Amino acid sequence: MTPDKAAAALASIDRTHERLAQRTRWPWHRHAMFGLVEGLMVAAVAQPLAHAGAMFLAAMVLLISCILGDRRRDGMFVSGWQAGATRPLTFVILLFVLAMAVLAVGVREASEAAPIGYVLGGLTFAVCTAASLLWEKIYRTDLTGISQP
Repeated sequence: MTPDKAAAALASIDRTHERLAQRTRWPWHRHAMFGLVEGLMVAAVAQPLAHAGAMFLAAMVLLISCILGDRRRDGMFVSGWQAGATRPLTFVILLFVLAMAVLAVGVREASEAAPIGYVLGGLTFAVCTAASLLWEKIYRTDLTGISQP
């Protein structure tokens, strides 16, 4: 390969990354849906089995809806588990959700709903929604190499 062909190939990759960065601007409700999935799972851990099962089922339906919606709207689904600049934030989110789930287990009562579980789920929803917005910004920056609004 000649230097000119190599430079053209690299320029083509850069243009592809820029186009991808423009396409990966998800609507606010998509970030909120991610937060709700995580919040439902945390809140479910503190509830009696029947309630927990329904909440986990709702979370999985929302997750599938999110994936299918992304594929329908954007033609792709971008997983948070990919390598790159987003990975540290992904691990922070994971550790936060696990910590909240452990707290939820600690407040669970076998036969009664634990209202504090809903509070933990609400907090998880808020933090994960904000983290999802930040994740998108980091992802776009990683694709283009420049900071974007």
